[in-house]
Amino acid sequence: MLFHTHVLLGIVFFLVFGKLLGGGSSVVFFLLVLLGSIFPDIDERRSKMNRYSGFIGLIIAFFFKHRGIFHSLIFAGVVSLILGYFWQANYAYGFLLGYVAHLVGDGITRMGIKPFYPFSKFKVRGPLKVGGFVEGLILLMLGVGIVVYFI
Repeated sequence: MLFHTHVLLGIVFFLVFGKLLGGGSSVVFFLLVLLGSIFPDIDERRSKMNRYSGFIGLIIAFFFKHRGIFHSLIFAGVVSLILGYFWQANYAYGFLLGYVAHLVGDGITRMGIKPFYPFSKFKVRGPLKVGGFVEGLILLMLGVGIVVYFI
């Protein structure tokens, strides 16, 4: 999925699951959900996340293939455990929530994801073409859903 779709999907996940995970109305929790929803694409040189991260993104894109370790539930869990240990557990949940939103979005695309990489080559994929008409419809529906939520 594209950047904007990942961001809106992260917002929807926040609205649906945020209170359950202790995020409620916390601005930091919300921002961590947004960060988690775009972070996995740091391994793609042309992504906004990679460009926003400067030389760190360039190094990551050089050493890691796109939709490899950074698109893994294993990696998401490890990063969230580290965040929870050094920060607050509910902030780790926020980052993990956004990360899962990203993986769900990419999991329904034709490219798919390997959720248990590097321990398994099992792949989850769907029929969606990245940047295609259907993704545009999903983006529109997510946007409308967010607006309706606040009305």
